Amino acid sequence: MISAQSVVDRMKSVLDAEGSDRYLFEQDFKPAINSAIDWLVAVFNAAFSDKKLSEEDLRELVKTTIWQANSFSRIQFNETALGYKIWSILAVSPEPTVFPLATPPQLVSPEKSVFRNDLSFIDSYFSAKRLTIEEWNENRQNVFSSGNESLLNGLKTYSYLGHGNYSSSSYNAGGEEIQIRPSVAGNFVGVTVLKNPSKISLVTDNIEFPETIMDLLFQKSLNFIAYKQGDQTNLYSVTAQDVSTLVKLMV
Repeated sequence: MISAQSVVDRMKSVLDAEGSDRYLFEQDFKPAINSAIDWLVAVFNAAFSDKKLSEEDLRELVKTTIWQANSFSRIQFNETALGYKIWSILAVSPEPTVFPLATPPQLVSPEKSVFRNDLSFIDSYFSAKRLTIEEWNENRQNVFSSGNESLLNGLKTYSYLGHGNYSSSSYNAGGEEIQIRPSVAGNFVGVTVLKNPSKISLVTDNIEFPETIMDLLFQKSLNFIAYKQGDQTNLYSVTAQDVSTLVKLMV
């Protein structure tokens, strides 16, 4: 991780503002650093899309948790219970081994999935493949497609459908859900996600990016200070050069 204090100290040095009140943390440094974090998320997304980097390069942000699917084989990721926002889903692992050993209890409400913060993921023999809506609906009986409902023995494979909102006057899951097939209704599922990096609030906070991109974060934070001063910098534009620079720093 990167210390916010170290970024602020470097910015003060470059701005020749040591020991002065010309630039303040709340009014200047914190907004600039948080804007740089948003920009870095955009650059990483571009790098992931171009397959120039893998999400696993952000090890500090990879989290694996256990959920109990609802009665419809769906999971709603309650970010309030998690304590952080999800950037991207990396893996969905049905039939996990958990620690400590536990048996899924009866669901309180059929449409409510449950975050099990008392359980840890150990391993699983399965990894669900993500399908599009068209694939999800068309391939239910296709034995050659992941997540089909025809092979339910040792040859079964799982798939999941990305976030969708199924709410109605009689169905309230709490928000958007993913759906898993074959059905894992009421059972545990391991989910690995990329956590969205938190914004800093205090100068003593840490920035949840690897040390290798300290210079890029620092330079972009300075860029946002310059934007505030009126140099007409485009706030969130991401160029091929930005992605190239990031990739070089990460490898």
